[in-house]
Amino acid sequence: MEHTTDVRPDPWTHALRSLAAGLDTTLVMVVDHSGSVPGVTGTFVVVSDLGIAGTIGGGAAEKQLVDTAREFSGEPTLIRFRHTPGEGGTLCAGEQVFAVISLSHDDEKEVRKILDTLEAHRTGTLTLTPDGLRFNETDTHPRTFVEGRDTWSFTEPLGLLDTLYIIGGGHVSLALSRVMATLPFRIVVLDSREDLPTMAANRWAHEKRVVEFEHIGDHVTEGDRTWAVIMTFGHEHDGLVLDGLLGREFAYLGLMGSQSKIRKMFKDLEVAGVPRATLDKVRAPLGLPIDSHTPEEIAISIAGEIIAVRNGKDTSWLR
Repeated sequence: MEHTTDVRPDPWTHALRSLAAGLDTTLVMVVDHSGSVPGVTGTFVVVSDLGIAGTIGGGAAEKQLVDTAREFSGEPTLIRFRHTPGEGGTLCAGEQVFAVISLSHDDEKEVRKILDTLEAHRTGTLTLTPDGLRFNETDTHPRTFVEGRDTWSFTEPLGLLDTLYIIGGGHVSLALSRVMATLPFRIVVLDSREDLPTMAANRWAHEKRVVEFEHIGDHVTEGDRTWAVIMTFGHEHDGLVLDGLLGREFAYLGLMGSQSKIRKMFKDLEVAGVPRATLDKVRAPLGLPIDSHTPEEIAISIAGEIIAVRNGKDTSWLR
């Protein structure tokens, strides 16, 4: 495989190919960070004679760690990199802790398990220690970094832990699927219409289902890893879906539509007995206020709000 610096391959695929070819292969992963740094915890690169795959944020830190990885052959170790504003033209101020692990033929089985898990849209847990790399494909554990006097360990959940349900399979749904496919979300598109061209054209969704909106609650799993957006083909269908999801716990529940449509829908629901506090949990109209009009612009505005919420930003000012 010829390496190019413009388009880097998937790092785990790169690792497997490198190990299968018998090449020296090194994993460099950010296991902790503080302050404003270019690569946050969990980002990583794989370096071999086939080239580089992945990123730890670029800049001076990545160059230094990649250079180290090219020559690295020792036991797994931690390297700290402190970013000082002004040095090398950087504005970053903080620290990254990197785990550097030289992979061997014995790690090929673990890397293959990682790829099989990711390709099947399952989840598992990667663990890095001074003993090397291992992967548990049956359990998912939270991210942790523990460092003692003579030892350290890092665990990182891998796979699509968050699921985005896009309810409605039209043009905005297609555009949103394309945008969200670049982010770590499992994408499920639900619609009541069979033979819908935009559903058929959607090659980014991990799953597409034709369902009855009256039973939407049976098809959307609630929880703090569930994100749901409602964008059906009419006011009546939107109301039906919203009514079926209200009162359940989600990381995000958003409704697409005009202010006037949403005011009327919420008023009707209040008359029907839905508490205002329940309605206030719905992000409506959903998306960032960027004066979007085309499906692609609307998709970007929705993705922007989802990213903000996922990163813990307060978006209450939007409404």
